[in-house]
Amino acid sequence: MEIIADVGGTRGRWILINKTTIKQIETPGFNPYSHKISSLNHHLDTIKSTINDEKISKITYYGSGINNNEMTDIVKKSIGSHFPDIEIDVFSDLLGSCRALCDKKNGIVSILGTGSNSCYYDGDKINMQINSLGYLLGDEGSGYALGRSFLKKYLRDELNNHISKSFEDEYDLRKENFKIVYEENSHRWISRISEFIYNNKEDKLVKDLIYCHFKYYFSEIISKYNSKSLYLSGSIAYFFEKDIRDVSNIFKINIIKVIRDPINHLVKFHVK
Repeated sequence: MEIIADVGGTRGRWILINKTTIKQIETPGFNPYSHKISSLNHHLDTIKSTINDEKISKITYYGSGINNNEMTDIVKKSIGSHFPDIEIDVFSDLLGSCRALCDKKNGIVSILGTGSNSCYYDGDKINMQINSLGYLLGDEGSGYALGRSFLKKYLRDELNNHISKSFEDEYDLRKENFKIVYEENSHRWISRISEFIYNNKEDKLVKDLIYCHFKYYFSEIISKYNSKSLYLSGSIAYFFEKDIRDVSNIFKINIIKVIRDPINHLVKFHVK
């Protein structure tokens, strides 16, 4: 038996397989930059108790924040303490999306979820990568960046009254309480504003905001790669696919494939 995991900043999915999928387990997400290692340890306790006495021979972990040897070792050490004497591979969630989307094809691969990331994949490995810079400096195209843009327009009274009122009612928020956006981990709930934006995308001002958001993403990130083929994964890519395709046409970028979750595609990649 082996486990394949796809762990983003918001949600983690772990699949126990033996030629075919035996069991699927969902946990909260983990990113070594924004979560304490005790969070991952807790998730691994959950995994271990759920699989009971199943003998595990290998764990392949794809995760957010795995961008250097230090972060790789942190995650590998945590997994090894719960599952000793097994084979453990730890990779970035970006490589996971590459393998899930492209298999052996080449092109630009981008994750658009709570945060964002991108690279050029040559069909075997990541060949070029523009640093996402995280939510403070970058994350163009992400749910957080979209929510932040909306929040600025709300606080500056640039939205229609009915949209502002609906937003206040849904999030129990008032302009005089805006300081909560500077609280710890506020980027997570700001990213969830993208759900409200999606549900109100027929409003002209909201539609314009979405258009500008993805136009900036293509201008700052995607257009800088030397390729016209784009593969996308993540909840923002999935739900805003039509809006993204409309903007991609302006940049003459061909969107080949869009998926919400890589995990089932990763199972197919590893179990052949």
